[in-house]
Amino acid sequence: MARALPRIVCTDPEKALDLRRQHGDCEVIVDPCDCSHAPFCRWLEGDSLSRDGQVRAALCDAVETLQRTRHAFHSRDLGQLRRRLERLLDDLSARPE
Repeated sequence: MARALPRIVCTDPEKALDLRRQHGDCEVIVDPCDCSHAPFCRWLEGDSLSRDGQVRAALCDAVETLQRTRHAFHSRDLGQLRRRLERLLDDLSARPE
């Protein structure tokens, strides 16, 4: 069983980049969808997330699943899908709410 990474919550995206560089062995969370357990987290239950948050969490979960299984399924189409979903998440994050 994989060891769970410690998590750091930071609301400043620039500071989060520094934290990620300094603490590569930690998961730095700026947005709820940054958390690898967001869709399953008891603190971020679906009802407490906005509709946008639920969509982001589901997209993050899909991207993470595609990333985690990329060696099992050597598919160019799945790789392209993962990259499109990542771009969509970036676009959603850049858009003011």
